[in-house]
Amino acid sequence: MKEKTFYDIHMHALNLSHPYLLALIQRLKIHRYLVLNSIFGPIASLLIGQNLNKIKNLLAVMENDIGSFFLLMEDYLKRDGESPLLRDGKLHIGGNVYAKIVLTPLMMDFGYKDIKDNPNTYYNELSKKPIVEQVTDVFNGIKKYKNTRPDGMLEIYPFLGLNTKNYDMDRIKTMLDKYFGRYEGSREEFYKNMGEFDGDIEHLGDNSFAGIKVYPPLGFDPWPNDKEELEKVKYLYTYCCRKGIPITAHGSEGGFVVVPKEEAKGYTSISKWDNILKVEEYSKLKINLAHFPLREKVLGIVPKKKRLKQILNLVANHDNVYVDFSNRAVNDEYYVELKSLIDESSGQLKTKLKNRMLFGSDFTINLMAVRSYNEYLEIFSRNTILAPEEKDNFCCVNPERFLFSKRG
Repeated sequence: MKEKTFYDIHMHALNLSHPYLLALIQRLKIHRYLVLNSIFGPIASLLIGQNLNKIKNLLAVMENDIGSFFLLMEDYLKRDGESPLLRDGKLHIGGNVYAKIVLTPLMMDFGYKDIKDNPNTYYNELSKKPIVEQVTDVFNGIKKYKNTRPDGMLEIYPFLGLNTKNYDMDRIKTMLDKYFGRYEGSREEFYKNMGEFDGDIEHLGDNSFAGIKVYPPLGFDPWPNDKEELEKVKYLYTYCCRKGIPITAHGSEGGFVVVPKEEAKGYTSISKWDNILKVEEYSKLKINLAHFPLREKVLGIVPKKKRLKQILNLVANHDNVYVDFSNRAVNDEYYVELKSLIDESSGQLKTKLKNRMLFGSDFTINLMAVRSYNEYLEIFSRNTILAPEEKDNFCCVNPERFLFSKRG
């Protein structure tokens, strides 16, 4: 019997040099805690202390080099109690046993060229964050992990972060041909290249990246009005459709937001993806809209049902639209609602939700909601809401199809 693999389809291997630190501060809401403390003093100290501890926990992970980051992830899965998730050389999740763990670190193109300088700081020229440095760090990290643990549990296949605004058409064509010209969507080919990086990014080539990551809040417009930009994204989608390359798109309105609020709102609109998928040429685009908004609220109170409905319509009407619940499933209540949504759906939508839902953690960013990578996996594993077969679909069967099936 073929041994099964556990997939975390959405995580990030970031250290402190990769994101804009000002955007990171904004993302972690550190400034809000400082304001609360200045206004309410001791009254707010407990809440602030708890959140600052979460931030310290996150920074403790991000201070590592990327190789140590991967080793830390594996080591800690062997900890916590008498029955850790990783024991006897196998990962035990939700009544299922997995021989390998596939991680797909999603690189983020922080090099947004039109980002506004920060007017509230004296040194207000923001540092450039070329993705080449992130690529180098991640592939060096994969090599360190593979050299340290040649028989380790992890297989690590990154997604290339790409913002078409940062490049002209010729550069986009060159990048896609360099990294995906002979793309096969083959796990065997990815594994053959894993850990073989020699430190020179120019020597990276085909079957180094398993897919492409786009991030609208960082300035990527999925369907721009500007004619020149539109031609670039059309070229990207045509290329990915032709070769069956999966795209993971940041699917929520929040995150690392570096553009003005109204601009970000436009870029993150689900209608953008609806416009793309309605075009016959892009109807087969294999895309994962991340952060399934099942429990997303307006002002923390009213459910955002419109966005959820729009995404459900995309899933129902297209054969290659996937969704992941990265950084959403932080408690059992999420799985209660997810199970209810699936069971109450009917016909084609019900079938597609079962077959298009993906497990994702959003580690390390999810450390603002959970204590550890272990805890996020344990919540998924121990809940009795989902049957073992459903869990296996979400963390094994569906992501394997998303990553390695050219037909989706």
